[in-house]
Amino acid sequence: MRRAALERQRTLRVWRTYIAWNSFFGECRLAGQPGRFRKAERIGGCGNSRCWLCHAGKLMGAPTLAELRAIGAQRDGMLEYFLDM
Repeated sequence: MRRAALERQRTLRVWRTYIAWNSFFGECRLAGQPGRFRKAERIGGCGNSRCWLCHAGKLMGAPTLAELRAIGAQRDGMLEYFLDM
């Protein structure tokens, strides 16, 4: 409960912002549930795994940083192999 108490101000701020942005759609099911905004708050997005705005790189199949490093290492290894021949 200590963490919840420490994050209370941010939780309420995020919840109020959500209510303010979504109030024009009518009554929201999350209107009385500020605790839902404490956990699962993503730094760069909404948390929906199929959201193209937040996860476009993943959904398009863009290589991750680790994959880019592996491709670079493979390219360097092939270059060294063919230069030594």
